[in-house]
Amino acid sequence: YKMFSQVFTISRFTVIESFRNRLLLLSLLVIGISFAMVEFIGDLAITEHRVTQVAILAAFLRMSAVVMVTLFVVSSTVRELQDKTLEMILAMPIRRGNYYLGKLIGFFHVAALISVVFAVLLLLYADTGQVMIWTISLFFELVLVVALSLVMLFTFNQVPSALTGVFIIYGASRIVTSIYLMSKYPIIAHTSTAQKFMDGFIELLTWLLPDLHRFTQTAWLTYNTADWGVLLPLFGQTIIYLVFLSFIALFDFYRKNF
Repeated sequence: YKMFSQVFTISRFTVIESFRNRLLLLSLLVIGISFAMVEFIGDLAITEHRVTQVAILAAFLRMSAVVMVTLFVVSSTVRELQDKTLEMILAMPIRRGNYYLGKLIGFFHVAALISVVFAVLLLLYADTGQVMIWTISLFFELVLVVALSLVMLFTFNQVPSALTGVFIIYGASRIVTSIYLMSKYPIIAHTSTAQKFMDGFIELLTWLLPDLHRFTQTAWLTYNTADWGVLLPLFGQTIIYLVFLSFIALFDFYRKNF
């Protein structure tokens, strides 16, 4: 019972901090900018008016959500490290695992809130069922972003390094499958040792990195191609990589001296 109480308290204060940092206000600002941008672009589109609007809006909202969540996770945790709040918390009878779990759950609540807020705007342009699937997939994606951000932060302890690491790994996870397919079936075949090494390295990355290009696809909204079954493999990937990243983060967290 004591463990659940500690985890709940830490997660609750993490959510409260997000409101104090005006994260919800920033989300509404992003929605306002997105709406104005999409309406302007829609007026310029000659054909496929709705498809163009939905495609641009979905891509912009997804990237905005990733950037916002990453910045909040990194800045919030760094602030606790710098103002000695973390040291004060760990001086109490609180396990580091409970603290990590509380922060993780708190960040998940923030990710869910951002996903739902952004989905409201999409309802104006896309089918309700497709938007719901897209929103849940976006939440899964943000869960991985949260876990990855904590790993990068505990590893590098600096905001620029942590943000760079998160965005590089996130970007690689979204495009690595496409790069692998291009290397597997090139227009002109190469048999050099260097090319074989690169092909093997890219194939290794496809096994190590999450297959993020399957998450939160814009085509679901533009052409109504998604069904609820697509969420099951995405949920499986999310759980596997969440456990893996949490293990790495806790390993770094426990070996640090505060």
